[in-house]
Amino acid sequence: MNPLENFRMAFEALSGNRLRSFLALLGIVIGVFAVTTMVSLGQMASAGITRDIEGLAGRSIFIQPNFNSGVGFGSVTLRDEDLQSLQALPAKVIPQLFGSVQYEPKPGDRRSLQLQGTPGDLPSLDPTTKIARGRYFSASEAKGGLPLAVLSDRAAKDLFPGRDPIGQTVRLFFSDGRRADLTVVGVLEPPAGIFGGLGSVSVVYAPIAYLWSSGNFRRGNYDAVLLALDKEADAAQVQSQVRRILEARYGKGKFSVESTESFQNTLRNITLILQALLGAIAGLSLLVGGIGIMNIMLVSVTERTREIGLRKALGATAALIRQQFLIEAVVLTLLGGILGVLLAVGLLALISALVPFFGVFVLSPLTVLLALTVSALVGLFFGVWPAARAAALDPIEALRFE
Repeated sequence: MNPLENFRMAFEALSGNRLRSFLALLGIVIGVFAVTTMVSLGQMASAGITRDIEGLAGRSIFIQPNFNSGVGFGSVTLRDEDLQSLQALPAKVIPQLFGSVQYEPKPGDRRSLQLQGTPGDLPSLDPTTKIARGRYFSASEAKGGLPLAVLSDRAAKDLFPGRDPIGQTVRLFFSDGRRADLTVVGVLEPPAGIFGGLGSVSVVYAPIAYLWSSGNFRRGNYDAVLLALDKEADAAQVQSQVRRILEARYGKGKFSVESTESFQNTLRNITLILQALLGAIAGLSLLVGGIGIMNIMLVSVTERTREIGLRKALGATAALIRQQFLIEAVVLTLLGGILGVLLAVGLLALISALVPFFGVFVLSPLTVLLALTVSALVGLFFGVWPAARAAALDPIEALRFE
């Protein structure tokens, strides 16, 4: 008797007791379904987070004074010559200024909002900046220091509730009492996805040259620099190059250089740990399913004692009997694994269609292969005892079994 014949006999035995076979493999179905779903949901969540981060910050490197290492505010700043040295890198260099201003929604009621200085044509430099209405001030307008402004979605709602801000003048007050009247030329799209809450920040974007001329910022100095990486740029390599350039100029630890990819890698590692944890928890149901398979196989051995005795009397060896029951157990769990994977595919497709955050359907071949392999190994492991018990039966005693 060859293994193929044992496979045929295994299917015949399973089809002869369909209800019992189905109930036996139900635990495996649930276990494989749970493991596959949990692991794939973790991968889909990781893909969703990566997509949202790229939508918010793209592939970029953010440089600012390292306040964590004791650098005082304003004691170390980036200058024009630093920007020139960064121009050789495969990235678009976007200097930035940050400040806080106030506005008056009504006389005597002053509220704060964030003021950010940027170069002109920012959407062409940073693809994550998207105009919803109007336009961004041009490079020539920014270089000329014209009093123009672009509003974040939240700022547009705060400054001009229920009105179109394009073409309107926004009056802002600096802490020293100076006043700035800026003409609004555009409004930005709010960030989408799980980081959409960041769109609630009220920000007014103005030309850097204009902010320098206001007297509240040091001319030729920048608070931060954003490097929007080129498509082919290696983020880790550029990050190292930036550190070397700044350390050569200012010494170690003066500036913080963080890339969005390192942030993504951190999140990816966290989701991997969560996947492993959830997969391990879901794997416990496979253990329960395996115990169920073993019980059913022991019952099967008892019920088929005379059949085993007859086969042994006809020349079947103990190894062949053992092989027959092991194959039967593996076939049983493998069928359960296939059903579990199919159920997981259906649920994952439904979730990706209904939940925007899980918009990317992910089911890696490695996950499927791992789920089916584990289910087969569960059958092999829990089938050993029943198979050994069947193989150890004495043919004479087995034929006498009632």
